Amino acid sequence: MNISGIVVACRPEDLSGTTEALDALPWAEVHYSDPRGRLVATIEAADTDESMTRLGEVQALPRVLMAELAGYYLDEDGQQDSAAAEAAPSETNRNRLRQLSTRREKGES
Repeated sequence: MNISGIVVACRPEDLSGTTEALDALPWAEVHYSDPRGRLVATIEAADTDESMTRLGEVQALPRVLMAELAGYYLDEDGQQDSAAAEAAPSETNRNRLRQLSTRREKGES
């Protein structure tokens, strides 16, 4: 499993429609947005290739001015810890992003 954090930009007047378009994708979830038209979302995919394909789909959405990869988590063994496996998909995304953020703060890769 690959979970990618992305940053998306749109015009402020398009924020609601862009958020709805992203949330309508079964493999994407918006976690943050601000009134200036910036969003933070996650993409779930089976592997890196699929993740990049899905990023391209986000970039092609109407009203999206920019969408770029901000970070990722790759479960190379195909294993998840038991707490993450029992969590709902949105909670799993948040847990993985917290792990990535903590690693970066500690200077780990």
